[in-house]
Parts: sequence; structure tokens; C-alpha cells
Amino acid sequence: MTHSLSKKDKPTEADIAYEVLKAQGNPMHYQNLIEEVLRRLGISQEAIRIAAALTQINLDTRFTFIGRGEWGLKVWEPAKVPRRSPAVALMNRASLDEDDKLDTEELEEDSLDDDSSESDEVFDETDEGQRGEKW
Repeated sequence: MTHSLSKKDKPTEADIAYEVLKAQGNPMHYQNLIEEVLRRLGISQEAIRIAAALTQINLDTRFTFIGRGEWGLKVWEPAKVPRRSPAVALMNRASLDEDDKLDTEELEEDSLDDDSSESDEVFDETDEGQRGEKW
């Protein structure tokens, strides 16, 4: 009894690329990867076939772009761990003495007072025009 593969059972370019990368064990440059995929499928290396194969790889979630034209498998990436500050670092922070806190508060109040005294001056445009002064 002969069994013919239906179109559904035929491996896609992405399936072959997955097998190539898995066997290689390392990321590959897309040109070499596509060349090997098309060679294994017995497909000519026309520009349209290369673009179609690269598009399939790009859209398939099993692959990840490494950079500099190289593709690898998503399972090779280390698991992403959310960045959080360790609790120990917060416990070891140096705290200010009460005197230091008071000094800081006084400095802030002084700087606010200086700014506010300068803004209390009223600018009269008519007065400035009469004296002929420039800023």
C-alpha cells in the first residue's frame, strides 16, 4: 500500500529551517540558512523563493533574530527574568541622621525664600520706557 503525503503533511520552509538550526546547534546567517533549506527541499534559489522562505522564518515564533543577519531558535534564549531590586540592597542603604535631615530642610527653605524675594519686584513698563534703560 502506497501512502502519499498530503500538502498538509509536507514540511514548510520554516519546518526545515527549524531542523537545520536544531542540528547545527548554533545561530546561522540567514543566507546560509535559506540556502540549506531550499537545497533540502529541492527548490531553485530564485529571489522570490528566498524572500518567501525568509518571510516564513520571520513570522514563525520558533525563531529569533540574533542580529547581524543571524537567526537562532527561541528555545536557545535564556528565560527573561524581571529586574527587581533585591530587598537586601534596600536594608543596607545609609540613612541620614536627624541633624542632616534638618539641615537639608533648612537649605530648601532658604533657596525658596531667595527666589521668592526676587519675584516680589514689580516691573512697570511705563516707568522703564521713560528712563530709557535697557535690560
